[in-house]
Amino acid sequence: MLDYEGSRGEFLKLLAECGEEPAFLARARAPQLALDALLQTCAAKRSALMKWPNLHLSLLAQQIGNDWSRLCPCLVDPASAAILKAMHAAMTPIEPAQREWLVTDRIALQRFLASAERFNRSWRTLVGGLDLESVNAPRRDFNRFYVLEKACAFGSESVTEGFEPLAMIDREYVFKRFPLLLLPRSF
Repeated sequence: MLDYEGSRGEFLKLLAECGEEPAFLARARAPQLALDALLQTCAAKRSALMKWPNLHLSLLAQQIGNDWSRLCPCLVDPASAAILKAMHAAMTPIEPAQREWLVTDRIALQRFLASAERFNRSWRTLVGGLDLESVNAPRRDFNRFYVLEKACAFGSESVTEGFEPLAMIDREYVFKRFPLLLLPRSF
């Protein structure tokens, strides 16, 4: 495209200098902003729900002295102790104030598993109730109007090359980003 006075390129530069932007740029940014807002909301809610499983896992780790192999007799699959160890390593540990002397390894494990199951139920319910329309509407609008608005701005249909429509966000996507807790089975 030639840059002569009155050209589309000149007009787009003038818009940028005045702090304005063509519609296609705002259209391209909107889906990411909506997705970021959803992910931040999910992260905050998940973090709040993880408070109790995190505490119970920290209590379990303290109970067993971080020797996860001590849990093997309590687990259906002894290799599941590695799952708990990895989960503990991934969590932000909470230092319990005092160890409970009457609590056995099995009781501490059962308390954690019960807390984690409550988390999984709550998280499923929360994700099931998410309004994904606020994220998918900008994605649909992007898929529908972005190429047209960009072609109008540049006066060329060659802008359609390389365009990839955005996929809609579903609950499966949210669960992949913020998974349920993988829990071993105990006796």
